[in-house]
Amino acid sequence: MIPLTRRRRESPLPDVTPLLDVVFILLIFFVIAAAFAIHGIDMRLPRVSTARTYAGNPLEIVLDADGSLSHNKQPITALDLAHLVRRAAEGNGAARQILLIPDRDASVDAFLHTVTLIRDSGGEHLVIAAEPAARPETRP
Repeated sequence: MIPLTRRRRESPLPDVTPLLDVVFILLIFFVIAAAFAIHGIDMRLPRVSTARTYAGNPLEIVLDADGSLSHNKQPITALDLAHLVRRAAEGNGAARQILLIPDRDASVDAFLHTVTLIRDSGGEHLVIAAEPAARPETRP
């Protein structure tokens, strides 16, 4: 008996359609993830030679040059700051760290007042943001 249908030739190349699907799904994932990226605040931080890199999820408090405070880009009062610090200290397990980001031009009085308010409200884990400065070379 003679076959009436022609045999299909097998393609020597593999089917890349599933690979393209995966690539497009990853592309969509990274585009969406980039939209939720955290953007920093442009501030002139004080320079110190003992600055180190910090990683974590602290409660960020910004002290501007005029002495005003903000949290999550929203202005807050000293009373709001005390409430935020108390709420952070009441968390389960280890207390949440507080990151104070002072402007380089903020007065020492405003800085010390903010640090005292944080300490008085139960903020024991205070981290102060600074820019690393060139360390002086030591000669033997």
